[in-house]
Amino acid sequence: MEWMLPFHIVNLIIGVSTWIFFANTFGSSSPFLQNYGNDFISFLILGLMFNSLFAYTLDGFRISTLLFLRGRIGSMGQHLSMYDYVKLCGIPVSVPILAWLIDGYIETSITLLVYLIAGIIFGLNIGSGNYLVALVGILIGLFAVAGIGLLSASMITIAGAWKGIEPISWLVKLLVGLLAGVYFPTEALPDSLQLISLLLPHTYALKIARMALLTGFGFESLISEFLAVSLMSLILFPLGIIVYRYSIALIKIKTLVE
Repeated sequence: MEWMLPFHIVNLIIGVSTWIFFANTFGSSSPFLQNYGNDFISFLILGLMFNSLFAYTLDGFRISTLLFLRGRIGSMGQHLSMYDYVKLCGIPVSVPILAWLIDGYIETSITLLVYLIAGIIFGLNIGSGNYLVALVGILIGLFAVAGIGLLSASMITIAGAWKGIEPISWLVKLLVGLLAGVYFPTEALPDSLQLISLLLPHTYALKIARMALLTGFGFESLISEFLAVSLMSLILFPLGIIVYRYSIALIKIKTLVE
């Protein structure tokens, strides 16, 4: 991380700057921005910032599981798989997986900080926002996305999707970029695509955070969004845990072949 971090920060700053100049070029005159304080720069920065958190939550479990399954412990020419090593030592499988997951969240938190600093420099305006509502909305959304992430990680052993693209995360990331309102309001989409966007927890979490931070909306004004994303979390997160635990149990009877 020490070597990669400076390059990562520069990439983020250049990326944010590109989007900011894009925002300045097209201005904030769109009627679709009325619900977000007519502030496209703040709208865009918040989308980029929170989506980086959702993106890692979607991929983190799969990446950590792959590191665990491919990991090796060796000394003096003797090698054990990481799985065999933790079993022999009596270490729960969850320990190394959570360790890698937490490490990724530490790096992601640095990304969030860079976005926030760059946003403040370029005019991010959330001084009068409702921070509590935004935080609760993002946290609930993270549980829903984590459920999808667990389902994605489960496909490593259940479907053998470990060599390259995993279909669940691939499809969700594909749809999120276009439909969840990361770069522009979902209200700008055709009605048919807006209906599809309602299937993504990102859509509700991003809307809650933006309307709370940019217009000061409270819980009562966003009750429908909270109910929708909460329902998704209550379904997806427990389902993801059940399926993921089953997929880990399959390691005992399935072999990943190079």
